[in-house]
Amino acid sequence: MSLFALSGLLTGLSSLGIGAWVYFSNRTNRINRLWSFFCVTVAVWGFGGLKIGLASDHETALIWWRITYIAVIFIPSIFYHFVSIFLEIHRPAKIVLAYLLSLGFLIADASPLLIANVSELFRGLYYVSRPIGQAYPFLVLFFIAMVILTHIDLWRYMVRTTAEKRRLQVRWFFLAGIVGYVGGISCFLPVFGVNLYPYGNFTIPLFPVLLSYAIFRYQFLDIEVIIKRTLVFAGLVGSVVAVVSLVAFVSQDVLSRFVEIPKWLSNVFAAMVIAGLYGPLRNRLVNVTERYLFQKKYDYKELLKRFTDEVMVMVDLRQLVQMTVNTLSETVKLDGASLLLLDKDKRTYDLAASRGLNGRQVAFGEQEQFIRFLRETHEPIGLDGPLAKVRFPGSVHLCLKQLNARLCLPLNLHDDLIGVLCLGKKKSDEEFTKDDLDILLPLARTLAIAVSNAELFEELAKTQAEAAQKEKLAVIGTLSAGINHEICNPLGIVKAQCEAFLLDVEDGILVGKTSGDLLDRTTAIMRGALKQIDRATAITQKLSNFAKPIKEPTAQPVSVAQEVDEVLMLVGHDLTLEKIAVEKAIAPDLPPIVVDRRQLQEVLFNLIRNAAQAIAPPGTIWVRAHTGGEGQVRIEIADTGSGIPPDKLGKIYDPFFTTKEPGKGTGLGLFIVRQIVERNKGRISVESVVGKGTTFFLDFAAARETSVPARG
Repeated sequence: MSLFALSGLLTGLSSLGIGAWVYFSNRTNRINRLWSFFCVTVAVWGFGGLKIGLASDHETALIWWRITYIAVIFIPSIFYHFVSIFLEIHRPAKIVLAYLLSLGFLIADASPLLIANVSELFRGLYYVSRPIGQAYPFLVLFFIAMVILTHIDLWRYMVRTTAEKRRLQVRWFFLAGIVGYVGGISCFLPVFGVNLYPYGNFTIPLFPVLLSYAIFRYQFLDIEVIIKRTLVFAGLVGSVVAVVSLVAFVSQDVLSRFVEIPKWLSNVFAAMVIAGLYGPLRNRLVNVTERYLFQKKYDYKELLKRFTDEVMVMVDLRQLVQMTVNTLSETVKLDGASLLLLDKDKRTYDLAASRGLNGRQVAFGEQEQFIRFLRETHEPIGLDGPLAKVRFPGSVHLCLKQLNARLCLPLNLHDDLIGVLCLGKKKSDEEFTKDDLDILLPLARTLAIAVSNAELFEELAKTQAEAAQKEKLAVIGTLSAGINHEICNPLGIVKAQCEAFLLDVEDGILVGKTSGDLLDRTTAIMRGALKQIDRATAITQKLSNFAKPIKEPTAQPVSVAQEVDEVLMLVGHDLTLEKIAVEKAIAPDLPPIVVDRRQLQEVLFNLIRNAAQAIAPPGTIWVRAHTGGEGQVRIEIADTGSGIPPDKLGKIYDPFFTTKEPGKGTGLGLFIVRQIVERNKGRISVESVVGKGTTFFLDFAAARETSVPARG
């Protein structure tokens, strides 16, 4: 077999194979049918070349050359037609003209007007030779011109399109065409006297090979289903062969040395193994092909479920935006995603969460064309798919490049643009389709509501924090008597010691004392003064710390006993003056709880002060703490007060509701207490009996760590 015949065989088999593959994958698709027809035409050239290479006489070779040139005549027209449809270029008149010219050359092919003579130009190979037919040069010009024009169309589209996946598809198509046609056109050279063996025919099979890669990598044509089935089938067949071979080797070659095993028994065992592995193996192969070759599909139900279950229920704005970005990136299989939110103070759209931007900080002003387009049109911006045809200013493209985004969805609420959801390209390089937009646009509208709710919760939390601070300062004001005592008492002791020393000096009592005696006396007075000053400083420091607003709550292991002591140090003397006793019963082995230390102090402070105000002196407040069930720690604050009537018990946590006399309460204390407890992942409950007293229960999770961080 000559090299020309071999190249023809390779061309015929590869082209016919890919043509059948594409056709049977989706025979209803027009572009698939046209591509299959093109491949069959190239296969005619290939198999015709095989017959020419095998021809042993002049007459047979001439017949096969004329049959083979049917492919040469129609290849440029079909190729031109296919590219026009693939690039969505509407030019029916030019396509019809191309086919009419091909039809004219086909008529000429039936006579010496096209191929007039063949001769043995190369050893064992009869090739078209001079004198050539009058129509032959025009066919060559037609062939080359159509190929050049078609590749110009491909090049222009490749340069102009903003759709990344389409650009990659066309790039591989362009490359495959150059490789195949350069080699194919070189086959014309011997006809015009260039004594060069048609080795270029070997490049023609590369055309379907390169296109096969493009189909696998970029879904160049709609044959995904058949690719998956082929890969899964090949994997199953290979696995079956491997199992049978392994069982046969083990039973016949290894175990046969020790015991004789009939061949039928090893076959039965192999069949049982195959039956057991078939289902799991098939599922595994399907998952592998989906994961590594076909990442473009995602489950809309899964996306909606994850958003409903995990994202939309969040009221923490930072968690909401980051979870949104992560969920979309993972479910839709994106290279990255980001979310811009409006900063109402600066009037800019700042990056609130991102994935795939490598820490890049991005912000856009309200007058940026990118933002203005989204705000004015309420429409998404996309670089591929259905949105690729929309023309945007150059600055919009630069903004999308900054965000690594292929699709930007506006988050609109009551005609206001509160944010922008930006999605990067899919890992499969597939475009965002109409189906994608049908699910993502409603999702963006729902996300806008969730973001707005989270912002409202954030503002409410800020308002609550301010209200809590005012309430705390108001309550601290009621401690004036106790605080005055706690500060003035140690200062009074210091003053008394200093005055006694001065009186001794004036009365001459210290006259005649040795310097050592004077030094000892002075040292004792100074030490006593320092001790009392430290006592006064400690109470003022604790009061100052307690009064400061909490900016950033920090959950950490906290000792309940220590925090109870801290609060009682602030309110203890007031309670003593009011003839209210405090009884503590805190388990010695009580584990720490994970809360913000200062917020826990606020809760204890409020509940103990409320208990004191409910008591008609004399009375008692009990503070108990012990372990509960399921790793919980329970704190109880009980009093011997008047109790709360059942009809009011359900309202005590409502803002501005109070059972105190007018002017003695804001009605925010217990409302704030519950907010703080729940913010620290705890629970608060209450039991009350009118005339006997009230007990509040606080339940928090016990910390896994038993050590408590040192106080700053």
